[in-house]
Amino acid sequence: MIKTQRFDAVTLAACVLVFAMSSRPIQAWDASFAAVAEVIQARCMSCHDSETREGEIDLTPLLQKNNSSYGKYTNLWIKLENKVTRGEMPPPDEDPLKPSEKESIKNWFQKSFVLRKGKAHIGRTPLRRLTRYEFENTLEDVLSIKLKVPYRDAITDRIDESRIESIVPSDIPGESGFDNDAIYMEQFKPPLNDLANAVHYALSEFSKDSMARKAVLGRVDIPADASAAEIQQIISKFLLRAYRGKREQLQEYMKVYYNLYQKHVQISKDCNVSLRHVFEMILVSPEFLYRFEESKNLDTPYPVAGLELATRLSYFLWSTAPDEELLRLGRDGSLLQDEVLRSQVARMLNSRKRLALSENFAGQWLGFDDLLSNREYLSSERWNRETYDEVLFFVDELIKSDKSFLELIQSDWIYKRSSALSSGRHGYQEIDSETVQTLYADIFSSRQSTTQNERARYDPPVLVKTQDDREGGIITSPAIMRLTASKDRTSPIRRGVWVLSTIIGQDLEPPPNVPSLEAAREALQVKENPSVAELIKQHVSKSECIICHRSIDPLGLGLENFAPTGDWRTHYPDQTPVQSAGVMPNGKTFKTPAEMKLLLLELYQDDIANNFVEQMFAYALGRKSEPFDRFALQRILGEVKQDGYKINTVIEQIVLSKQFRYRQDR
Repeated sequence: MIKTQRFDAVTLAACVLVFAMSSRPIQAWDASFAAVAEVIQARCMSCHDSETREGEIDLTPLLQKNNSSYGKYTNLWIKLENKVTRGEMPPPDEDPLKPSEKESIKNWFQKSFVLRKGKAHIGRTPLRRLTRYEFENTLEDVLSIKLKVPYRDAITDRIDESRIESIVPSDIPGESGFDNDAIYMEQFKPPLNDLANAVHYALSEFSKDSMARKAVLGRVDIPADASAAEIQQIISKFLLRAYRGKREQLQEYMKVYYNLYQKHVQISKDCNVSLRHVFEMILVSPEFLYRFEESKNLDTPYPVAGLELATRLSYFLWSTAPDEELLRLGRDGSLLQDEVLRSQVARMLNSRKRLALSENFAGQWLGFDDLLSNREYLSSERWNRETYDEVLFFVDELIKSDKSFLELIQSDWIYKRSSALSSGRHGYQEIDSETVQTLYADIFSSRQSTTQNERARYDPPVLVKTQDDREGGIITSPAIMRLTASKDRTSPIRRGVWVLSTIIGQDLEPPPNVPSLEAAREALQVKENPSVAELIKQHVSKSECIICHRSIDPLGLGLENFAPTGDWRTHYPDQTPVQSAGVMPNGKTFKTPAEMKLLLLELYQDDIANNFVEQMFAYALGRKSEPFDRFALQRILGEVKQDGYKINTVIEQIVLSKQFRYRQDR
């Protein structure tokens, strides 16, 4: 009895000790949150409570502990931490936060949103579905046919879209800014009827192409007396092509589709027709439309299999399925080695398929793909194709010659449309391709025009040296100038917002009840012909507008010499002189676009670099970057900065990152 009592006493003491020890992290957690809540209550709530809501921001929910981790208010926490880190809050007319107050918010944010249980992680890996762009590319590779609109070296007064593009609706970009956003795509069912119609069309093209049939079937036509073994082998090989080399359950899949073939051929009496029916079923199956990966149901990161990494790499760099070499290296596990992975990145960037990075990644990020797809921006086929190609070739030149992505802002070279060079109006000096040190092959070398019709002839843009301070980079390119203007007039605010959000990466939300420019014009009727700068000043006269507009306005005003089509101008149509000088937020002034861009790099270089890496990171992963990606992004940025901001270093370091090579299930 005494022993029992002694045992119970020891047990009780141990339990008390364990409880005390286990409660310490909880107590520390409570104290940490209490410190943050105290800062928010004392320094933020006078402007951002549920009644005041200045800037439409209500921080009241962040005072509740159950809203202090990932969930409904994650974006609000991110916004708060971002503003505090940048020193943008409190506003300049109030006392700044004390270092201890800043540290409270930053430390809490790191504990709650960057780390999990004190450790770095990569977040849930979402299931990826093929976008329309990837779907079309993959169909081309699997069926060994051409489905995209072929490149034309002549002008026909129309911008064509492919049959696949006309059948399958375009994808809507998610929070990442890209249409391959897996988190966003999870919310919607795929357009199966449209995809099935597109596959049916692709197979009809395949059936007409003897070379494609031989490449896929092993012979042009399958004889009527083909054995069961031969049909099964054809189906197995096609499954491997369509399912990106995966052999798991291959026999089971083959049996299912062979049974489907047997039933169909009894009706069709034609083995080729029945095989195409089987192919059609395979190409609308989830295993083709989705990029499935093996899940271990873990909440910690673990490496993906070799074939899964091959698929990730191929869709990042090529927007299509992996080729035979990638599949082989993935299958034997070699691709998991750093050096092999690096060599494959180099090989793939030397391929014509790297066009996807300029066309799909940059086209969406910078928005110049709208020049071919959005009728609002259509001027003429020649003008739109030329200005689109100027930016397309520019971005690819960064990859081909391994240049710094900061040259997107300013460079001493550009691609200039041939029609401008042939007109004799400009004395551009062409850059001899043989004098340029390139790392990879020229993927546009075959695009030289062969047509003899000079009026219809279309030549690609030419690499030239910039000849004055009006040009350089892509910010002042005709394509971007057109995309950031209305049809008939420019908007400094619209252009400034584009630079600030797209290039610098700052999130902007328009405040409520801002007077329109027309209202500003009426308010300035007392002054004849108010300048654009004066109109903007009146337009943003509200105090809550000033913080953003001191960054927006100089960026837009510095581009006012460029008309909506990008042509240089010194006067508006009403002959009012263009005023494009401005003052940057750091107080430095500029008088030309080139000076503005140099100050832009001086003031925002780190932000531009962070944004570029985050944009490509999001595109590669198929989701927006999250706070838990912070350590990976910092490591990538460190390597990139050390290597002179070269674009190919960004690509390689993203591929080598844990986020790209690992997965996490919850």
